[in-house]
Amino acid sequence: MRTVSTLYHSMGDLKYFIKKNKIFECQNILLQIFTGICESEFIEKLIDNIIEEIPHIHIIGATTDGEIIANHIVERSTILSFSLFDNTQIATHYCKNINSIHERLELFTNQFDATKKAKVAIAFGDGLHTNGEEFIKGMKNYNENIIVAGGLAGDNAAYVKTIVFNEEEILTNGAVVALLYNDDLIVNTKANFGWDNIGKTLTITKAKKNIVYTIDGIKAVDIYEKYLGKNIAEELPKTGMEFPLIITRDGLNIARAVVGKNDDGSLIFAGNLTTGDKVTFGYGNIETIINGGTKVYKEILSSPVESIFVYSCMARKALMGKNTLAEIKPLNKIAPVSGFFTYGEFFSKPNSSQKEFLNETMTILCLSERNIKTPRQGHFNFKDRRKRSSSTLQALSHLVARTTLELEEINSSLESKVKQEVEKNREKDNQMIQQSRMAQMGEMMSMIAHQWRQPLSAISATAIAIQLSIDLNKLDTDELAKRVANISSYAQHLSATIDDFRDFFKPNKNKTNTNYQDVVKNVLEIIKVSIDNKNINLILEIECKETFLTYANELKQVVLNLIKNAEDAILDKKIENPYIKIKTFQDEDNYNLKICDNAGGIPKDIIGRIFDPYFTTKLGKGGTGLGLYMSKTIIEEHCNGKLTVTNGDDGAIFTIAIRKEQKDD
Repeated sequence: MRTVSTLYHSMGDLKYFIKKNKIFECQNILLQIFTGICESEFIEKLIDNIIEEIPHIHIIGATTDGEIIANHIVERSTILSFSLFDNTQIATHYCKNINSIHERLELFTNQFDATKKAKVAIAFGDGLHTNGEEFIKGMKNYNENIIVAGGLAGDNAAYVKTIVFNEEEILTNGAVVALLYNDDLIVNTKANFGWDNIGKTLTITKAKKNIVYTIDGIKAVDIYEKYLGKNIAEELPKTGMEFPLIITRDGLNIARAVVGKNDDGSLIFAGNLTTGDKVTFGYGNIETIINGGTKVYKEILSSPVESIFVYSCMARKALMGKNTLAEIKPLNKIAPVSGFFTYGEFFSKPNSSQKEFLNETMTILCLSERNIKTPRQGHFNFKDRRKRSSSTLQALSHLVARTTLELEEINSSLESKVKQEVEKNREKDNQMIQQSRMAQMGEMMSMIAHQWRQPLSAISATAIAIQLSIDLNKLDTDELAKRVANISSYAQHLSATIDDFRDFFKPNKNKTNTNYQDVVKNVLEIIKVSIDNKNINLILEIECKETFLTYANELKQVVLNLIKNAEDAILDKKIENPYIKIKTFQDEDNYNLKICDNAGGIPKDIIGRIFDPYFTTKLGKGGTGLGLYMSKTIIEEHCNGKLTVTNGDDGAIFTIAIRKEQKDD
């Protein structure tokens, strides 16, 4: 094979170029068009003229953020790169509206020849709608061993309209692919990243595929403003390529660059990010880029290469300017080079199922039909070719890298100390929990005694009646059986009470499905007799019956504690017509339970401290100050919820809010 490329000026010049290089005579021709002219009319006319000259040609192309030919980088120009194959068959395909990813990709790959498997796919997707990560997954589903190269189209950093095309169709929303069929085709791929992590680790807190809504609980666009400044945030997505988010997957640092900004403050990335992902901002490290380029150059020399195609992120050009050529020039010493600057890059390793969608990366596709190493044309050193103007950027990159490393070391040391303190606090918490449980156990024993009093009295009275009948010789067999049955019923009630209390205090090791209706029912089985005996009106408004995942017994203990506190407050203040209201409902984010009373509320000077450990309003009355503290700990650290208190018109209102993501889907 051989590849010849030209900078397009006119059809007259192109006809001469085709004739001079005997392009028409080849039967297997792939033309890659890289153009910075983002006009469908221009592209359509160019394709028609080329097909008129070479009817059997196969074409794929993309608009760009800069074009690469030999030792040159140009902008807003058109590069025509003709690859002439001897033994490789070519097929091109297109797919519209690729953002309907799963259905469209299946239809797309179903177009491919089912009788044979392509070895290489050179693919271009539009840069504003195509989810590159989903696209490359679809290609992997077609053939996990296929080598995918190429990238997403650009539009000179305008982020308005990008175009991809083949000889049949021109698309502003879709993808095109050229499949190369030749089992003996020698393929080598390389990637040079060079973006390093900077700043603290952040957590994606809400995302759906390639749309990120919040990071660390803050709107995505506001995170950019917070850490990179207002100007950077306002210029998104134009500045998104320069400051991507970096995530580590399978030991590989992968950048995700912003390609769109929504009115709600969410950001559209070129590839997927998921809720829970840990990310950092990235910056281009000139030193790392240069060292990586030297390594790539040396590795390519070890394999046969007849043609080199470069699909490199536009952020590298924006960062390095004219010095971007330092990465590309040495490659032209090995074989003819052509390519473009992308909005995202497809990358596959030969002899591997690993396929990735990348950002900020220079990816290289090397092809050869001959198993002959290309002789090295002289020694080339990247560092020798660097312009002096890059030395300041290199120094700043080194400074940022070193400072980031030192900050990471400090953070690591702090994390270790925090971990030690957390362990100490856990020991204290365990002691507090034990004290709290002992205090609750005392209250529970009182409740058990209260609930047992009536059945024990009934058993005693029945036994006396039986004994009296025996003494008077008036014991009737049927009457005896009836009274024995009553004693058995009372005894079963006592046993059930013990079971209720035992299950109530049994700690949950795993989360289980429950709902507020069951929680309230179980709690009232324990405490309702006590409430009724104190003539407290119990009002139930159970509206939320949805099931959710939580530690059910721990939640019951909290509800019991809050009801008992309301009861104590009512008795302490001798409230007339007392009531305790239990209300459940749900909103958009939470399952809520409120416990209200009419005991007058909590004084303003202490309401902010009632959840503090050992703070109590029951001094001299057996209060430990651990009940509310432990209740808050259980809800917020174990049950993924929130426990709050406010004063209503009649008294205190305690609210338990369990977040809806606990629901077992």
